[in-house]
Amino acid sequence: MAKARHIIHLDLDAFFASVEELLDPSISGLPILVGGDPDKRGVVSSASYAARAYGVRSAMPMAQALRLCPQAIVRHARHKEYGTYSRRVMAILAEYTPLLQPISIDEAFLDVSGSERLFGPPDELAHRIQQRIMSELQLPSSLGVASNKLVAKVASALAKPRGVLVVPHSQEAAFLAPLPIKRLWGVGDVTARHLQSTGVHTIGQLAALPERQMQALFGSYAAEMHSPALGIDDRPVGNKGRRK
Repeated sequence: MAKARHIIHLDLDAFFASVEELLDPSISGLPILVGGDPDKRGVVSSASYAARAYGVRSAMPMAQALRLCPQAIVRHARHKEYGTYSRRVMAILAEYTPLLQPISIDEAFLDVSGSERLFGPPDELAHRIQQRIMSELQLPSSLGVASNKLVAKVASALAKPRGVLVVPHSQEAAFLAPLPIKRLWGVGDVTARHLQSTGVHTIGQLAALPERQMQALFGSYAAEMHSPALGIDDRPVGNKGRRK
């Protein structure tokens, strides 16, 4: 019997905006937009949660964001500074496992399977990591803990902001079932609209489709869509080094 895995997904909350608050404490807690010029068709790269309360979101045209939140403070992205903070976060994560996979400047997976003797249960470790990043770097984060990458990533998204959400082993499918189909990693707008047009609105409804209907919808990709809907994801946390 395969040993149960424990995967943590960490996502820094409104990372660019959070760093801007550190660089300029006078704007802390205010609506902040990081991105391009509104008169040059710039888009929002990051929005603080104070700005998101007005309906602003990432990838929205900056001009539209400012119409929704005219009092927002706009900052141009400072990638060098963001990179510096990102490296410091990843250095903290690397203290807990060699199986670390950064997937963007503000996200990473950690495989902490078998680390209980060193660091305690995975849920306690997730809280410890979150507290360290806040106390040492003053950066808020959200973490998901699950048996695989897919479910851990969904969990961290639902934990935002500043939360930790643990999905118990064997509860992956039940956890995903009531969620909107767009929450499934890899389902974009086009696929979501296609599924919704057939009456599939939740991940559980997708998981319950008979094989024949899955084949009709996805052809050779039917299995690749069905397994994630059941919360099955065997992908390893990528790392070139060996487990120590």
